[in-house]
Amino acid sequence: MIGQEMFRVMDRAQALERQGHHIYHLELGNPRMAPPPDLIEATMQALRARHLGYAPMAGLRELRVGVATRYASLAEEALTEAHVVISPANLLIHQFLDITCDPGDHVVCFTPAFPSYLAAASHLGLHVTAVPLAETESFQLTRDRVNAALASRPRAIILNNANNPTGALYSPAVVKELAGRCEEAGIWLLSDETYADLTFDGRFTTLASAQARHVVVMSSFSKVFSIPGFRTGYALAHEAVTAKLALSNSTLYSCLPAFTQLGCLAGLTVIDEYVADIRARSARLSGTCADRVNRSGVLRCQAPESGFYLFVDISRTNLDDMTFCRRLLDEQHTAVTPGRSFGSAYTSFIRLATCGQEDDVLEGVSRTIAFAQNLGGCRVQAA
Repeated sequence: MIGQEMFRVMDRAQALERQGHHIYHLELGNPRMAPPPDLIEATMQALRARHLGYAPMAGLRELRVGVATRYASLAEEALTEAHVVISPANLLIHQFLDITCDPGDHVVCFTPAFPSYLAAASHLGLHVTAVPLAETESFQLTRDRVNAALASRPRAIILNNANNPTGALYSPAVVKELAGRCEEAGIWLLSDETYADLTFDGRFTTLASAQARHVVVMSSFSKVFSIPGFRTGYALAHEAVTAKLALSNSTLYSCLPAFTQLGCLAGLTVIDEYVADIRARSARLSGTCADRVNRSGVLRCQAPESGFYLFVDISRTNLDDMTFCRRLLDEQHTAVTPGRSFGSAYTSFIRLATCGQEDDVLEGVSRTIAFAQNLGGCRVQAA
């Protein structure tokens, strides 16, 4: 098992905190904004009402109806609760691959890729082909990259739009072309749309469809509502697929708690107004941080179009990512994620998460820049 390096970074950072150091946490997409009050109150009411027993394996019907209604509007297509299953988003990646692939099958990931895709595929004994997106093209998904992915005839392809770690938002035409060609070829496509609501211009084209038999859309309430501890996500797909995902739920963990699902249901009633504020904050703070990085003279990054991450090129420091991250934590008490977490080709990158308390984020970015500027070109390789 390869796990996620960002959690190992967090463990090391917390060890330093126990020694009395203040750590600037830029390693995890762990939002520190206050969740919607309605969501918290509904969760508390559910606890007081003792909604503590087992829930349906596919998730509470009310929440599934709420998700289906929202996506029916976004997709302009009829969707019902039968097309929705509730499960932790990180686990859904594993469940999707487990259901659609056999050990030894071939899976394509567009890189830089969220580490859980690589970890889940490795755990299931799948072979992963990385199709890299070019930094010179702002890490955009192009038709050439779609052609390269399909040419290898994989069993499944994983798409992350809007993207973590780059913040890139892909062309709707190219994304729809990929989905259509996967359907024609019988190739499974997982469209991870976790950051769809956090696109800075507020526009996004979902691939959710009741008719597509090989396309599965997944997302999460963690980032959009600032509740990663709830571990509540969802998938939308043809009802034959969601039925298998529900059986996977019952096999692996029975069900999710009802009280967290009732909280998320209340959150759906205020999601648009709440997300507008989160989106505006993310755009402003990420833009400020990206500008500071690109004015540093040593670090550079693409300006993100979504989310709260910066994928930063550190090649001018002459340090690899692991060494940079270890020394930054030890010397500047700032935790960031090594670029190789998102694919083996990215040892000259780091990822910064800008979703923490604003003062801490700005200080952490300043410390990262100062550390890079003071390196003086000394090459050190990771042990």
